[in-house]
Amino acid sequence: MSLHDRTVLRGIPASHGVVVGKACLVGRSALRVPRRRIASSAAPGEVARFRKAIQASRAEIEGARAALGDGAAADYRLILDAHLLMHGDALLVDATVEVIEREHICAEWALRRTVESLARQLEEASSEYFRGRAADVTQVGLHILRCLTGAPTVLPDVDEPMIVVADDLSPAEAARLSKRPIIGLVTELGSPTSHTAIIARALGVPALVGVSDATDRVADGDTVVVDAIRGELVLSADAAERAVAAERSSSYRAFTARLRSRAGGEVGTRDGELVTLSANLEMATEVEAAAGPEASGVGLFRTEFLYLGRDQAPTEAEQCAVYAEVLEAMSPRTVTFRTFDLGADKLPRSRRFVAGPNPALGLRGVRLLLTHPRLFRTQVRAILRAAENGNARLMFPLVGSVGDMRHARSLVDEVLAELEAAGAAHGEVPIGAMIEVPAAAMMADALAKECDFFSVGTNDLVQYTLALDRTNPRVAPLARPLDPAVLKLLDLTARAARENGTDLSMCGDMAADAFALPIVIGLGYRHLSMPTAAIPMAHAIVERIDTRAAASVAKAALELPDVESVHELVRESFGETLGDLWEAQGLG
Repeated sequence: MSLHDRTVLRGIPASHGVVVGKACLVGRSALRVPRRRIASSAAPGEVARFRKAIQASRAEIEGARAALGDGAAADYRLILDAHLLMHGDALLVDATVEVIEREHICAEWALRRTVESLARQLEEASSEYFRGRAADVTQVGLHILRCLTGAPTVLPDVDEPMIVVADDLSPAEAARLSKRPIIGLVTELGSPTSHTAIIARALGVPALVGVSDATDRVADGDTVVVDAIRGELVLSADAAERAVAAERSSSYRAFTARLRSRAGGEVGTRDGELVTLSANLEMATEVEAAAGPEASGVGLFRTEFLYLGRDQAPTEAEQCAVYAEVLEAMSPRTVTFRTFDLGADKLPRSRRFVAGPNPALGLRGVRLLLTHPRLFRTQVRAILRAAENGNARLMFPLVGSVGDMRHARSLVDEVLAELEAAGAAHGEVPIGAMIEVPAAAMMADALAKECDFFSVGTNDLVQYTLALDRTNPRVAPLARPLDPAVLKLLDLTARAARENGTDLSMCGDMAADAFALPIVIGLGYRHLSMPTAAIPMAHAIVERIDTRAAASVAKAALELPDVESVHELVRESFGETLGDLWEAQGLG
């Protein structure tokens, strides 16, 4: 590669940091999937061969799991366990068997079709989490396919520090890399929430995912720069650029070590006001990380994962067991459970639920639950029963009106009365609304009288306020939380909460936005919830903010005509105190 000019390939930072080193290209042997029709009498044999491949695939992953050392074993085992569970998933296994038996095609072809169908449905979701799960389904399917075809991936043995460059890595493959001197990771596929990204963070190495053509542009032994702050893979950098990158690498490691050593769930601002930092969780398996000293609790526990890969709703017993486990792990800290945010991209695989012609504006969130009261009541019962194991709060998604809130609370009251009449152990929990649509923000004063707390979900609030589909790459960059229209709604909500004594928090991406945080604090938000990994940076930013100055800047921002003016105001007002933290995150 040294013969070529300097080249920069763009990617998505999955594990922040900078590293310079030699590339180790992990290629995959050609995997040809036969497309053979079979006689109906041969179907049982193909099914048996498919099930044998599943067993072989499981054995390989279990072997990788068993080979893990004690250091990062817990992180890896949770990831590998998730893939092992997929080997028994009905939507993957039973659906493949059904295709073999119904269409009389070979096991490889049937598996490929099933995996592609499942992955496509997940990839079309607007939720970043579910899009990340599409990669997991594909990885598991590929692993089983390789066992079917006898073409396993061979990972290289390396004895010097290397940067692995691959199209993708399964958790089992990445687990094997933990025994090798890997200093960086680059993949063509994956998302920031995929297991590849999670493993990279567990390894503590800089990583980029979604780097198109990486395996075509990089050769074994090339010296490359992985800049997982700016999102760049630099090829053929000269000596001076490599030296600068090495210095940035050292500085960033020291910087993050200092952040982690000082981070906690509560932080005082420069003028002494207390701000609490809680964790957003997607899965029960993430509780271990959130239970550390960084988070003050769980400000948003998304429950939709209980529907992942299922045709039927999870039972009350299944839900109660999960919620109780989370509460026990976090005790005495509070866990805020959001009821199923179904609808739009997150419809269960049931014919009872119909997306409608415009899913994002259709029956979703709490409105969908209220039209299916049995589903809603089952979940509420499970949460209330689990609440005896810790401090729980109950929150409804996408509340659009006072009527929505009153209806939902009345059903909760009925469930409470049923539990009390039956003598069933349970807890009484605070009940709140997510403020995610402009109508709720504009009626926040009336809603506050019906709620124990508000939690502002800025992702949907920005989307609906600006009429921008944040999953559409053509317009997603325009969905900026510092738009004055969004700020006015955040201000309305904060003022209504203060005037009515309603607890107020923010759980959307804006709560962890290093550039937006000064305005968030200035508007009066003192309880913030975010991914666990974002807490140290938020802690560092909050402790440098003077709330009185931030309030003055926020007030001025509300009067500005456009988002560009707000951005300039934030740069001028906080650049001196926060500039190094912004630069560390690649914000300039």
